Amino acid sequence: MTYNGTIYRPPTEANTFLIPITEGCTHNSCHFCNMYQNIPFRMLPFSEVEKFLQIVKNSYRKYCEQIRRVYLVGADPFALSAKNLLERIDLIREYLPNAAVFTMYARTDNIASKSNEDLVRLKEAGVDDLYIGVECGLNDVLEYLNKGYSADETEKQCIRLNTAGIRHCDLLMLGTAGKGRGLECARASAALENRIKPHKILINTMSAFVETKLDDDIKKGYFLPATEKENLEEEREFLAGLELPDCYFWALHPLDSVKLDGILQEEKQQMLDALAWSIENVNENAINRTSRVGTL
Repeated sequence: MTYNGTIYRPPTEANTFLIPITEGCTHNSCHFCNMYQNIPFRMLPFSEVEKFLQIVKNSYRKYCEQIRRVYLVGADPFALSAKNLLERIDLIREYLPNAAVFTMYARTDNIASKSNEDLVRLKEAGVDDLYIGVECGLNDVLEYLNKGYSADETEKQCIRLNTAGIRHCDLLMLGTAGKGRGLECARASAALENRIKPHKILINTMSAFVETKLDDDIKKGYFLPATEKENLEEEREFLAGLELPDCYFWALHPLDSVKLDGILQEEKQQMLDALAWSIENVNENAINRTSRVGTL
């Protein structure tokens, strides 16, 4: 198999077995993202996936029987039809017979394209823990970032996932609303997450990478980024507003200036205290979030 581009996966899937089934992103137009520049979206042919699995079986042999969790690689594997996803899951189980959970990135619009019956069938096949780029709870901010869907649409689709029994892990970014709107954004995002009840919340902090629309807008003065203190105040307000005791909160991304994680019921106050200290002591001059080199 020849894979075009970099293989990305959520940090919380570091120990999960990776199987490429798509490359690129169906949207690939978010103003803050450069992860899939110049990489057209494509579904890897069935034959390529099988060839990869044959190599896996020949290389790992009996270890294949120990694999329980699989991460399907690509920005948009959930863009595949339910039929295509189910065919590939069946194929994977021929080589990894004890694989029980199939997780992947999923855009809101790709959830919307599937019927309720599709979602139930996918759940029964082992699809779970979908990673969704929620980003924030303000519709006008998502429109500016060119996310391709609104917070209202994400709420509707996540509730459909909940009804089907498919857990979701929500990805949110601090600083999306820009200077002066962090607390407003935090309250809207917390209210949204309380309604849609994710299994995990993963936080990173929005940064402007070179050759992105966001970086260009900052240079031209069209977008005023939040200060680092504002980002931390937004995170503290967001965390304080969450009413999800069993949810795992993860903020260990390299772009996060304060590293936090824990189950909310057990460690929420400890994380709030760490943020309060950091807000008082942050060195904003040490952190640059514009014209950065690299990717999210």
